[in-house]
Order: sequence, then structure tokens, then C-alpha cells
Amino acid sequence: MNRYFQRRRTVAGLLAVVAGTAAITGAGLASAVPALHGLPGHSATADPAINDAHFNKILTQILPDGTPKQRAQLKLIANSVHADLDAFHAQFRAAHQRTYVLVLQPSIDRAGLEALRVEQVQQADRASRRIVQGLADAAEVLTPSQRVRLAAHLKAVHHKGAGL
Repeated sequence: MNRYFQRRRTVAGLLAVVAGTAAITGAGLASAVPALHGLPGHSATADPAINDAHFNKILTQILPDGTPKQRAQLKLIANSVHADLDAFHAQFRAAHQRTYVLVLQPSIDRAGLEALRVEQVQQADRASRRIVQGLADAAEVLTPSQRVRLAAHLKAVHHKGAGL
């Protein structure tokens, strides 16, 4: 095999490894798959009007006995988490672009790629912590019986995934 094909194969392999790492790290945040509950997809949920209508519909379904105060608190928590995750999503996209820049250079910057990987893992950890914080905040707003109903609803909705 000549050097040209060997180099192409090496670059392709590196691209695959880097893309795989980025995909695993940001899969939940950076995917463009259809969202749950009939929304068109993650990118469409950036519209506050769609979010409000969707949130009100879901809240009515899973918390029919919720007080106005509970609904307002849950809406505030959900909007805050959503805004933070949108920021994480943008940062993952920027890191993805930096990965391509690093890999397409004439010489591979392994230290730069490793630093980017570490940064993405830390970013995924921060996003995960924010999700758990929002979940705990929301759970504190609900009564124990409401939490049981919410868990049953989430289990039914996520029957194909991990659920609760």
C-alpha cells in the first residue's frame, strides 16, 4: 500500500474516533431526532411559544390536581433548565467544529484533540448535573403522591428507553 492511501486511512480512522467520542459525549444534547410528545424535534423547541403550549399540555396531563403555585414553580424550573441546556447544546456544536479543524490540519495535534475531549466530557458532566438539579428542584415542588404519578407517567412514556 502506498503512503497516500496509508495516510488517508489513518486520517479517516482518526476522524472516526473523534467523531465517535463527540457523538457519545453529546448524543443526548446534540441530537436532532424527533422529540417526545409529538414535538417536531429538538431544534423546534427553541420557540418559547411552542415550549409554553407543550408544557401546559403535559402539565395538565401529568398533574391535574396541581395548584397554580406548583404549576408556576415547575414552569420556572423547566424554563431555566431548558435555557441552560440550550447553551450546552451550542457549546457542543462549537466543539464539534473545533474537532474538524484539528483533525483536518496537515499534522495531527494529539494534545489539542485530547484537551478537546476532556473539555467535552466535563461539559457533559455539567449538563448532567444541571438536569439532575432541575429534577430535584421539580420533585421538591410536588407532593409524594404526585411524584408517584409522575414516575408512572415517565415510565410509560419511556417504555422503549431507560425510563425511571
